[in-house]
Amino acid sequence: MRVNYAILRHEGIAAPHFDLLFETRPRSELAAWRSAQWPIEAAVTLVRLKDHRRVYLEYEGELSERRGFVRRVAHGTCELEIGENAVWTIRLLTGSTPQKLVIRQIKDEQWEVFSQ
Repeated sequence: MRVNYAILRHEGIAAPHFDLLFETRPRSELAAWRSAQWPIEAAVTLVRLKDHRRVYLEYEGELSERRGFVRRVAHGTCELEIGENAVWTIRLLTGSTPQKLVIRQIKDEQWEVFSQ
């Protein structure tokens, strides 16, 4: 299925990171993970976050309640497949170097992503 995504750099906080945000179906809220790295070049541990509002597909700027600020480092369309055992396959099509990401759940909010 073809959906939208955004990668945000989240700064102005104690532990700056990247937020990886993906629609799960057209016009849905955004599945979200925190990553220490972007782009993904080797296996990286992620933290699953609560789903984010769609506004973050385009939003850049300060966040409320002194939560720092975000800027987009990539955005566009991707093909998404959610498979068995919480394995997500994401093919970035536009807005970034074409790349296939595989995200899988390790335990609870801990996930792993690697590039193929």
